[in-house]
Amino acid sequence: MDGFEDVQQAMRYVADYWIKRKWTFLNEANEEFVAFVDPAFYYQECLTPDEVASVSMCFTEWVLFERPLRRGKTPLQILRDDPPQDAPEGLADILRAVVASQVFSRFAICDKDVASGMTVLRDVRTDCRYDVLDPHICAMEHWGAGTVAVRIARVRGTWQPVGQVYLYDHVPAQENAIDGPGEMHPEDYLCKPEAEHASFYLRLLRDILGIDGRYHKSARVRGRAA
Repeated sequence: MDGFEDVQQAMRYVADYWIKRKWTFLNEANEEFVAFVDPAFYYQECLTPDEVASVSMCFTEWVLFERPLRRGKTPLQILRDDPPQDAPEGLADILRAVVASQVFSRFAICDKDVASGMTVLRDVRTDCRYDVLDPHICAMEHWGAGTVAVRIARVRGTWQPVGQVYLYDHVPAQENAIDGPGEMHPEDYLCKPEAEHASFYLRLLRDILGIDGRYHKSARVRGRAA
């Protein structure tokens, strides 16, 4: 899986690069994130290390992939266009492919092969099917009838994960296919109309992690090491 490891190394580099420079955007970005998602964790008196890590991971993925930082470009796009001298070989090419093809959605797990690390995912929003190289999903034995939300991209001819966030919901896909997590809900048009202009990723986090989120009791947040 040399190609897979190259992509994972590139994404780790991007995350580390911007974490070291978080002082340039952290306060403003955090205010935006909290104002929209309103994480339920923040209403607890004491957060466990796992809860802190979960919220931080979700926030970081939003910043790197979706939040404009300079001249309308996301952190990923900035490094794509101007990779640092110490960047891994081929970083710009990998980021070009990631930016051009990335998809974040909820997927039904149609099939998985532990030996090869390949899984077949069906996007429940579009019904598109993807053959994805994702050893983490394959290794999770109890991930089956529900849905997993993850960010994937096609790099060097292979679909693979490019984010760290996995949001698993044990509820079968067909039970919330129409008005499920991340979609605009009827009440949103009255109570939170700005959600219409937010990304599917942010709306999904609001539904799953938010204090008033519809689905936060039925979803599980995992990083790749979990």
